[in-house]
Amino acid sequence: MLLFLFLIANSRIIITEVMSNVRGPEDPYGDRNEFVEIYNNSTDTINLAGYFISDFDAPADEICAWDNDSILIKYPDVRIHTTILYPFSYGLIMDREYTVVDTIYSQPYEIPAGTLILTTDDTSIGNELASNDPLIIFSITDACTTSFGTPYVEDNFPNDPGDGISWELIDYTRNDTIDNWYPSIDPAGCTPGRKNSTTDAFDLGLDGNLISFIPAKIATGEDINIKLGVINAGLRPTADYTLSIYEDKNRDSLLENSECIFEMPGELVGAFDTVFLFWTYKKPSQGDHCLGFKINFSDDKNPANNIAFKSFQVVGKIGELCITPAIFTPDNDGINDRLQIDYRVPESGGELTISIFNARGIKLYDLCHRKIIDSDKGTLYWNGETNGKSESTGIYIIYLEYIYHNKIVKAKQTAVLAR
Repeated sequence: MLLFLFLIANSRIIITEVMSNVRGPEDPYGDRNEFVEIYNNSTDTINLAGYFISDFDAPADEICAWDNDSILIKYPDVRIHTTILYPFSYGLIMDREYTVVDTIYSQPYEIPAGTLILTTDDTSIGNELASNDPLIIFSITDACTTSFGTPYVEDNFPNDPGDGISWELIDYTRNDTIDNWYPSIDPAGCTPGRKNSTTDAFDLGLDGNLISFIPAKIATGEDINIKLGVINAGLRPTADYTLSIYEDKNRDSLLENSECIFEMPGELVGAFDTVFLFWTYKKPSQGDHCLGFKINFSDDKNPANNIAFKSFQVVGKIGELCITPAIFTPDNDGINDRLQIDYRVPESGGELTISIFNARGIKLYDLCHRKIIDSDKGTLYWNGETNGKSESTGIYIIYLEYIYHNKIVKAKQTAVLAR
């Protein structure tokens, strides 16, 4: 097995797409429209004579040249009568009956010019491809092996991607692993003989709900800390992007050169994941600020979600207590799950108490109780729970009491919890 894994990792030929669940019912066309796409990922011209394919259900089939000229009626520019696969080009291993014309799903695919068409020495590919069949292509003489469906790993893969939908390899430079395959996202359900629809499926985005300012309101001469989430809704991890932060002074939502205040390199964000970036805005001027955040990523397929906005305020004198958002929803969806409580007191060293009261004025919980603080400002969060109990929808009072030098400062704000 170690030898097989080594050969797979160093294979010049790789399986890049598999169609096992063809469009329509299994009878009468069944395996007729199944195909296995391979790619020559090298600078060498490779002769596939002497290569074999197996679905582990029957003896391996030998890969052969396609010799039925009728395929040229629909695809006049494909390559047949040969097993020679050129560098960085595609080959399609197809069922011998693909060109039979007695069904409504006859020859359903668009196959590009130059694609090498191949078949097997049997009447089907393997023992007909099932949705849960892994595959292996190998050559003993060339010491070349490539697989689909992680045949040496117990992971319940492959499975059914859907009627008329193929499994596509995402990254050609990576091995056959469960996270490197995804059902085709092409409208046709597959991409035989051309680059996979999943290969360039990059989609980074921003959401204003994942942008936070700490504190949410500051006084003149202070800094504000910014935290924002970059969402990867695409199929491939990437760090190949930058983030521009700008003051949208004219409120036109456009990034102009004169408005850009900072540009930072991106950090690696995995597929279907979110990464948080941080930046400190040093001493913004007094007044209202509308910040624009824009992802710059040339490979992004959906740039419409690459921009978001968030506002904050710089005032000459600030109160002791500020909360955001006015309505918070602690439902663990990643959006407004916590109430941000920013406090400011006359000086450090005193005892701080911040408590939660219900609308009837009954004290429910102390977020902190007579805590000696070493800064005159800070931030706490409330997740909507009191002593492990989830509070219900309603209005709540956030109450601050600060004791220093036998003096007491008090402040309160109201917040709405919605479930």
